[in-house]
Amino acid sequence: MIALLFLTGCGAQETFEKVSDVYVQPVSSIIQQVILDIPDDAGIEVLQSADSGKIYLCDGYTITVQTMVSGDLDKTVRTVTGYGAKELELLQTRQSGLKKYECVWSAAGEAETQIGRACILDDGDYHYVVTVMAGESVAGTLRQTWQELFASFRLLGADVELNTGS
Repeated sequence: MIALLFLTGCGAQETFEKVSDVYVQPVSSIIQQVILDIPDDAGIEVLQSADSGKIYLCDGYTITVQTMVSGDLDKTVRTVTGYGAKELELLQTRQSGLKKYECVWSAAGEAETQIGRACILDDGDYHYVVTVMAGESVAGTLRQTWQELFASFRLLGADVELNTGS
């Protein structure tokens, strides 16, 4: 009888393999409204789409406003600038509890080198991006205009507690 008790634990055990799908966490917050004081010299809004956002043609430069899913800052920076986040010097600060990233870059243009500047607000779910681009011959004269534009960049209701992804 004792031998039977010892033998009961010796049966073959089945091995199971776990297989799971890649889990994509759903975005939990709604897209916030971007507030931006467009300069007086801004022309008309030339494009508005879900993929590329809004593009404004101004006197000698362009303004782009986009919203992208958060989570991969390098992907957002590469989409906006053509460079990876490690290839640029990103200035990281905070604004109304949100992560804020800023950078400047240059790119070859048809007639001359283009100078770009970007600002990204990250609420943990979305990247809200404003970029400006101009030829290098006029970019220096636009410094004050661009400073005012980026200073006005905020999200409606960003003063309330948002998911900051921390």
